[in-house]
Amino acid sequence: MSASLLAPAGWLVLGLPWPAETRDGWAECAVAIAPTMIPRSLVTKGTGIALGLATGLASDPNDGPGKAVFFSDVTLWLDKQGKTWPDLGIDHDAVIGELLTAQVPQLYLTLAQKSYAILCDASREGLRLYYPGGDIEHVTPQARRDVHTGIAQSLTRDWSPYIQGLIDSGALQTR
Repeated sequence: MSASLLAPAGWLVLGLPWPAETRDGWAECAVAIAPTMIPRSLVTKGTGIALGLATGLASDPNDGPGKAVFFSDVTLWLDKQGKTWPDLGIDHDAVIGELLTAQVPQLYLTLAQKSYAILCDASREGLRLYYPGGDIEHVTPQARRDVHTGIAQSLTRDWSPYIQGLIDSGALQTR
């Protein structure tokens, strides 16, 4: 069995719609996939490009966010290059939809609402959070890095047992 199944080079993390009901500000609101586990022949060209960009960012020690690449990170990286998804001929909503319905391993994540907001933020200026009483927090790059680190640590811990369980149950073939 390939070690890349149990410990991939990186993950692409997608935000899901925030649920109406949560547990004290926490919810299952994101899903992680391993781009290297998805044969490009099984996805559209646009989705293949998105997966390739996420793989590249996960392995880039200078420009990349680390092993947990948020879809918003790819959008921000494109913006730094002076590009948008439409410039590449890609409907990013269609890519997200395709990835969420793909028959590939997907690990669901439970996050705090603030972490979720950071995960989904692709604004150039960075996220501003508005609190009751008028307080405003400008999310710093360090706070974004902390969310990346936390999600990467969770995935490093949880991905291997998840995949091993799929293999053991016969739901994932290794050949």
